[in-house]
Formats: sequence, structure tokens, C-alpha cells
Amino acid sequence: MFKLFLVSFLLFSNSSYSQSLTCLDKLLPYNKHSGLHQVTREEWNDGKEALDNESAKNALIFLTNSRLLCRSDEVIIKVAPSCTLLLADLPQSQTCFAFTNLGYFVISRDNGRNINFIFSKDKRFSER
Repeated sequence: MFKLFLVSFLLFSNSSYSQSLTCLDKLLPYNKHSGLHQVTREEWNDGKEALDNESAKNALIFLTNSRLLCRSDEVIIKVAPSCTLLLADLPQSQTCFAFTNLGYFVISRDNGRNINFIFSKDKRFSER
């Protein structure tokens, strides 16, 4: 009986703790100026070979709302992602840049089709 109570308490307290974190806390878990995140192809797959503006936006929404469990009003995309091919003959060099109310994201897709995010909190681009 005590073990059941203890497990229930730990699950509830952990859930309460994660709900008290802001989205910025989740994006920058170690209180740094930037954070790295990844969404694997098993978690989210748009079926496209490379990123484009629409898929970068959808991946960013998936990361913040579904993966990090941020409230829908916490991350507001102020300027839609802008994607560019860095090397003309290399589709994996497609990189996107997105501005939000919390900071900015650099978004890329690796050869395994995982989406990689670099988030940076920068006072010039954020409201907080």
C-alpha cells in the first residue's frame, strides 16, 4: 500500500513540476542562451525530402505544442520560417530560420530525416 502511495505521489509531483515550467524553461533547460532539440522521423514525418517553409513551420509547432507541451499561446511565430539551400547540389543543406516571441530557431533536417532545432533567446528578437 505504501509503495502504491509513493509511486502515485512521485508521478503526480513530477507532472505538477513539468506543468509549472514555462515553454522558455523547456526550450532552454540548462539556463543557457541557446538550446538544441530534435524531433525524430518516427515522431513526425511530412514525407518530404527536404524542408520547406511550410514543413519547417509545422515541425516547429509540433516541437513546441506536442513534444515540449507548451501552451498554444506561449510560442507565437512572428515571422514565418524562411528556408534556403546553402549548397546547391546538397538537399540536406536546406536550412530554415524562424522568429518567435521567445527568440529564434534555426531548423534543419539531417540525413536520417530527423528535424534538428537550435533555439536562441536573443533580446533583439524576443519580447522577454
